[in-house]
Amino acid sequence: MKYTYIDSYSAEDMHEHSKKWFSELSFIKDEQRFLINLIHSFAIKPIDKNEFSKTEDFRNDIEENQKRLNPIIKQVQKHMNQLEIMIDGVNQLEMEQAYRKTHKKLFQKVNQFLLDYRTVKERGFAKLSSILKSTKQKKVLGNPDYQISTIKKEKINS
Repeated sequence: MKYTYIDSYSAEDMHEHSKKWFSELSFIKDEQRFLINLIHSFAIKPIDKNEFSKTEDFRNDIEENQKRLNPIIKQVQKHMNQLEIMIDGVNQLEMEQAYRKTHKKLFQKVNQFLLDYRTVKERGFAKLSSILKSTKQKKVLGNPDYQISTIKKEKINS
């Protein structure tokens, strides 16, 4: 999916972009923690070296993304805080142009990050799926000691 930038976004549009970016990036930050935990759960299962290296590759890709993510979140927060330049009613043409220029750069940076992250996730899930298929695990999720038992109904004599 490609994103296009329009040079004439209003202050409200730019604010909405910033809020959306912050929300998506915050979600990704939480999702990455979840994925790392998921990968660790694969690492404690009996898998061969090749499969283990697949989980390590995915973990490394996620960690690289985490390193890119934190600075972008900080830039978006700073950008959101500087929105006042656009709405304060004071004519500050140079500062407003600088804000618009920063917005355009962030637009491109955030969208490229989102595209890259989706690619990492797709590849990682493909790796994890192949591990599941190759080990033919057919365990039910949850407590492995849990067993379903049937209850025998007793007839009540009336």
